[in-house]
Amino acid sequence: MKRLLTFIGVLTVFSCSERFDFNVENPGLGLVVEASISDKSFVESFAFPSDGRYFKVKLSLTSDVDNVRNAKVTQAKVTLISNSGEEWIYDEDPMDFGTYYLKDEFFGAEPNVAYKLMVDFARGEHFESSWEQMPSIDNMLGDFNIVETFEEQYTFEIDEFVIKNYRGVDVMLDVPEASVPSERFVRWSFEPMWVHRASLAALDFEGRFCWITNDKYLKEFVLQKDKGLPYEKKMFFLRTVRNEYVYEYFSALVHQEVMSEGYFQFWTDLEAQKDKGGLFDQPPFGLMTNWTTDEPNWTVYGYFGVVSENAKRWEMTLTDLSYAVVNPLLEICEEISEVDPETGPDQCMDCRNYNQGKSTNVPPTWWTRELF
Repeated sequence: MKRLLTFIGVLTVFSCSERFDFNVENPGLGLVVEASISDKSFVESFAFPSDGRYFKVKLSLTSDVDNVRNAKVTQAKVTLISNSGEEWIYDEDPMDFGTYYLKDEFFGAEPNVAYKLMVDFARGEHFESSWEQMPSIDNMLGDFNIVETFEEQYTFEIDEFVIKNYRGVDVMLDVPEASVPSERFVRWSFEPMWVHRASLAALDFEGRFCWITNDKYLKEFVLQKDKGLPYEKKMFFLRTVRNEYVYEYFSALVHQEVMSEGYFQFWTDLEAQKDKGGLFDQPPFGLMTNWTTDEPNWTVYGYFGVVSENAKRWEMTLTDLSYAVVNPLLEICEEISEVDPETGPDQCMDCRNYNQGKSTNVPPTWWTRELF
């Protein structure tokens, strides 16, 4: 019997989706657009540090009957234009239908330039955003610090969810004063990454250490309307006890976006409706949008944003804490191995079989730490 390890109670919901068949009539459908650009190009994003990211557009459909997203939009033409006469065409990802990338390594939004995004379906429907421009406001990132604390969280035990008090840290960010204080609208989002060690792997085995990403973890965002004056802002809470994500190394790439008031209001409204699922799960009705279409049977959900972006990576190891955290994974793996030694390779033997996110045994390009 194959045993799979799940060391912490993390609830992850996956939804199946199909490609949109353009030969089928679908009255009353809505197009869901997830898209933004910033002033940081693919090349500049390496300095965050990261492995680099292209700007992307995600297209999917929802029915105005049940408001559930059930299809990805493929074979569309996605075009970005500027009021200075330039044009860029997005390429659809052949491995992820409905996701389109702007494969220009040096493109970044320019100050005082307006941009519009257009989507054209293969059978002729046309959708376009309003003209949007990046705010010309300071976007400085300060330093991180942690506050050791406790937080109540839902966890799944046996056959029900219960509330438990977990030890961890609040990750705080010092927001510096702007050179010219003025009203601005800020959003922070997070890309977590951690290291998993295959506890029973040989020291020289290529699958002993893996770098893990999971876009379902820390997917919440933080919003703040400020005056450009200095303050401290909580980014997120991270469990430290009984959280396998932190046993070796944990980091989060923190993105800070300064945006227009309209785009900020869109995220504010989305946050208020997150219990309904949100744009990225089950799009709620009534959100602000800057998209229009002349198609009588179509509604567009989403907001095309042009933002000023800055980013910084927060890193943590257990030595940063004032208390000891026990790593039980070796003991658990040895126990399972004794019960069923013929279980074959799993995440105890090979980190590439790790089941809490996308796993690779190749370190990021910016990685400089040694693992033992």
